Amino acid sequence: MTKQSFEDKILNMVKKGGEDGVVQSDLWNVLGIDSREGSRAVNKLVRSGLIKRVPTTSKGRRTYKLIYVSKKSESVKLLVKLNPAMSIPCFLCKDLEKCGLGSYFNPLICGRLTKFLQIND
Repeated sequence: MTKQSFEDKILNMVKKGGEDGVVQSDLWNVLGIDSREGSRAVNKLVRSGLIKRVPTTSKGRRTYKLIYVSKKSESVKLLVKLNPAMSIPCFLCKDLEKCGLGSYFNPLICGRLTKFLQIND
């Protein structure tokens, strides 16, 4: 057997264990591998984020329970607040498209922008 096949077998067995997971020491017995070889494969799966190890006690001995990590449970929520940017008067100005250096609407002489910068200084 190759290391890759150990990893595949371990991953498949852990998936079958569902939410309850699989006790790591029981897994070694079922697969007929030693703990050193199995631990290497498990560590690789943990590092890749496919499974997680949870400390537990089985038959009076400390061991780990291996649980499959579903990609669905790893959602990331990102909250972006635009309130500070929306308080800049340029974003709400009706003349923004005409504004520019050298034109009639000029940010260097804009009263609303000057007042905003003085208040927020």
